[in-house]
Amino acid sequence: MVSDIEQQAANAASRYGWQGPYRIEDAAVSGMNNTTRIISCGMDKYVLRLYNNHGDADTVRQEHDMLKALSNEKLAFRIPSPVYNLDGSTITQLPDGKLACLFNYIEGERPSPEKSTHVEALGSACGELSRILSGIKFRAVSGYSPYYDLAETYASMDKASLLGLADSDAGIAERIPKLEYLQKERERALQACMSVAQLPQQWIHGDICFGNALSIGDAISGLLDFEFVTMDCRAMELAVLLVDLLKPELATGSKERLELAARAFQTAVPLTSVERNLLPTLMRLRLLDVALHFAVRYRDGLDGPEVLADIVDNCAFGCEWLAFNPLDF
Repeated sequence: MVSDIEQQAANAASRYGWQGPYRIEDAAVSGMNNTTRIISCGMDKYVLRLYNNHGDADTVRQEHDMLKALSNEKLAFRIPSPVYNLDGSTITQLPDGKLACLFNYIEGERPSPEKSTHVEALGSACGELSRILSGIKFRAVSGYSPYYDLAETYASMDKASLLGLADSDAGIAERIPKLEYLQKERERALQACMSVAQLPQQWIHGDICFGNALSIGDAISGLLDFEFVTMDCRAMELAVLLVDLLKPELATGSKERLELAARAFQTAVPLTSVERNLLPTLMRLRLLDVALHFAVRYRDGLDGPEVLADIVDNCAFGCEWLAFNPLDF
C-alpha cells in the first residue's frame, strides 16, 4: 500500500519535465520540519522537498528569491538551486494543497560537530554567508518573524498551553519541571528582546546548523534549507549555529567548540562588543524558539510526543549550560 507521503512525492515528481525514467528514493537524512526524497534520472540527482510546516507560497517564493539573489554571488560552497516545473514555476502545489519544490543535488556528507575542523569550517561558512547577505537588498513580503518577536510569534502557546501539553502524554508529563524551567527562561528572555531588536539588522539564513550543511573532507561543500530566511539581527546567525553545539552528548569540550565557531565566524563578520555580550541571550532565544516551535507542532499533530520530549530535554540542557558557563566571544 502506498503511503500518503509516497503518493505526494509521486504527484510532485510528475509535475517536472524529466528527460527519461526517474526513480524516487528515501533520503539518507531528512529534516524534522519537512519531508525529503532523492530523485535520480540518468546520471542526474535532485532533492524533492515536501513542505510540512506551512502552505504559504509567498514564504517559499521569498526563499527562492533569496536563492536566486545569492546565485549571483561568489561563494566557497554551493547553495540549493530550485528547478522549474512544467508550469514554469519553482513551486509545485499538490492536490491536497501541500507545497513541493525540486532542487539540484549537492554532493557531500553531514559535517560532524565533534570534529574541530568541521566546527571551524562551518563557522567560517556561516560568517561568509552572513557577509554576503548583508549586501542583499529586497523587501520582505512574507516569511518568518525575527527571533526577538518571540512573544508575538508564540502568543498561542502561552504558559497555560505549554504546561497543558503534559496532560496528553506520560512522557511529556515527566518533563513538567523542564517545561516550567523553559517558561521561566522565556519570561526572562522576553525582557531582553527590546535590547536585541536594537542590534544591527540584515537578512539571515536563520537555521544554519550541522544538519543543514554538507562537507567534503574538512571543507563545507553546501549550505541547505533557506526556508527560514528572514530579517533579523545579524548576530542571530551565529547564535543559531552555536546552539547546535549545545547538546548533552557534546557536553565535553562544548566551551572550546563554541568559541572556535565564534572566532571563525568573526573572521568574515566582526561583531560589535554589544553583539558579543548579547550572544548568550540570543542563544537562549534560539533555544526557546525551537522548544516553542516543536510544542506548536506537537499540539497541531505534526509530531509525536517523543519528538517534543527530546526537544525539551535538549533546550532545557542548553539554557542551563549557558547559566553556568561564561563564554569569551
